Amino acid sequence: MSPEELKAFEERQTEMQQTREIFDLICSKLNLKYGEFFGFRDTRGFVVLNIYKDQGDKTRVLKVSEAAEVLIDTHRYCSVYHSQTKRNVLFFSEIRDKPNEYKTTREGVLDENFEILVPAVYDSLRDINEESYLATIDDYHGILNSKFEIIIPLKFREIEYNKTLKIFKAREQIQKGKDDDDLEGSMYWIYDQNGLLLTTLDYGLVNFVHDPYFYTVYDIGVFYSCYIDDKSMIKRQGLLDQNFRTIIPPLYDLISKREKFILVYEKRNAVSGNDYESEEAEASECFYTLDGGKWGVFNHEGSPVIPIEYNWIEHTFKDDLFVISRTGLMYYYQGEQEDGVWCPKDGLYGLINSKNEIIVKPAYKHYHMYENRIIFCNRQSADYQILDIEDALTIYF
Repeated sequence: MSPEELKAFEERQTEMQQTREIFDLICSKLNLKYGEFFGFRDTRGFVVLNIYKDQGDKTRVLKVSEAAEVLIDTHRYCSVYHSQTKRNVLFFSEIRDKPNEYKTTREGVLDENFEILVPAVYDSLRDINEESYLATIDDYHGILNSKFEIIIPLKFREIEYNKTLKIFKAREQIQKGKDDDDLEGSMYWIYDQNGLLLTTLDYGLVNFVHDPYFYTVYDIGVFYSCYIDDKSMIKRQGLLDQNFRTIIPPLYDLISKREKFILVYEKRNAVSGNDYESEEAEASECFYTLDGGKWGVFNHEGSPVIPIEYNWIEHTFKDDLFVISRTGLMYYYQGEQEDGVWCPKDGLYGLINSKNEIIVKPAYKHYHMYENRIIFCNRQSADYQILDIEDALTIYF
C-alpha cells in the first residue's frame, strides 16, 4: 500500500469511527436501536434518519444535528437518501399508485431544509458525476444538468457515461427485433458533458472494453449489457479513436491493445474442436480449440506493421517484441467463475520485433514469461518446471 493509499485508508477509518460515535449518541438520546431505521451522515454536519412503518405504514424522516437535536420531523416523504457524489442536495421518494393496486415510488430532489427542488416525477434519479444526473421514467433514460434541466431527452433505453472522455453514449433500443436479422437498436448517440450531440455511431455494439480512450465497435446485431469480456470472440470487432476515426476496421474476431501496438485475430475458416481428455480441459467450465485463424499487428495510427500470418502472437514486457508461432492452434479455457482466456497449443515459439524481424527463431515447444525475462525451452514437467534449463534460451528486458 502506497503512502497516499494508506493516508486515504486512515481517513476513511477515522470518518467511519466518527460517524459511528455520532449515531451512537443519536440512538441514545432519541431512544432508537440499530435496525429500526436507515440513516446517513450528511457532509454538511447533520444526519438524516428514515424510520419506516411509523404511525401505520408511513415513514418518519428526521433531520438531526450531530449533537442529536431534532431539526426537522416529517411524514411527507417515503424516504430521503444521499447523493452519491456528496453534493448539497438530497434525493427523496414518494409513493405512487399504479393499476391493480400496485404501488411504487417516484423520486425527486430536496434541499438541505427538505424543501422540494425537483418534484417526484422520475422512476429513478441518481447523480453520475459532479455535473449530471441520470433520470428514468418508464425505463426511458435521460440526463439532467446540475440545475436539473434536461440536456439529453428521456428517450433512451441505455445511457453510459465515460469519465475519461467525458461523454455520454446512448441508444434507443437494446433488444433485437422479432427477426433475427433485424439490427434495430444498433444506432448510438454520443453526447458531450453539456448534452451537445457529437455524432452517431451505427454499430451493433459500442463500448470501451479495450481502452477508455478507444471506442470498441462491433458491426453485428448482438446486444450485450455494459459488460463484455475482452477475450470474447465476437465477429467484426474494430476500434475508433476519441475523434471517431477508424483505427481498426470492424473486421476482426479478437483485439488486444497495448501502449504502442494492437494485436488482431482473424478467425477466417478456423476449425473448432474439443479434446476433453486433454490437460487444458481438466476442471474447465468451457474449453474448445481453434485451428486455422491468423494474427497480425497494427500501430495506433491504424497501419499494419506485421502481416496477418501467425497462428499466435502475444505481447511481451517490451512493447515492440512479440512471442509468435507459425504452427499449432489456440484453445479457450474458462474456469468456474472466471473470465475466459485464449492460449496457444502444440506450436513452435519464437520472438520477433515490430518490424517482423526474427529475434528468436520459432523452434521452441514452450516459453515462460517472468518479470524481466522470457525463457524458451523444449522440455518441461507437468508442473511447468524446465527440464532442459542448460539448453533453454533466456531473453532479458
